Amino acid sequence: MRLGALGLAGALCGLGGCIPSNVVAVEDRRVVDDLGTVAWGPVARDDLRGLFHAIHLDGPLAGVLRSISYWFDADGTFTAAALFAGPPPSYRVLDGTWELAADGRLQLGAGAEPADVARSDDLLRLSGADGIVVLQRGVER
Repeated sequence: MRLGALGLAGALCGLGGCIPSNVVAVEDRRVVDDLGTVAWGPVARDDLRGLFHAIHLDGPLAGVLRSISYWFDADGTFTAAALFAGPPPSYRVLDGTWELAADGRLQLGAGAEPADVARSDDLLRLSGADGIVVLQRGVER
């Protein structure tokens, strides 16, 4: 997995106040108050495609990451922007290949430990020795 710096500041500088207000569609307003009540089920390959943002981090990785967003492509590649706690906090780009094994485990990159993965509607839960990340499907633009 290749790590690099994410240069968002320059790209976003020109946006300051230029984003119009928008009405969020009903299906995109889901708020999860208690993840303990979510009914998790198996994941199919198509469930992983697209954009996802972390809504919950738990375990050792919660002390290292503040946030992470993933793009899983249909061709088996992924890219992610991770906000590491710091000091100072900094973004890094993670990218590589992904594979959903027959046992339902998700392999992110050649050298990474496989993660258990489950889904519920627009949520994905990735769990392993380093903790749990719950991701919610994002709106693709």
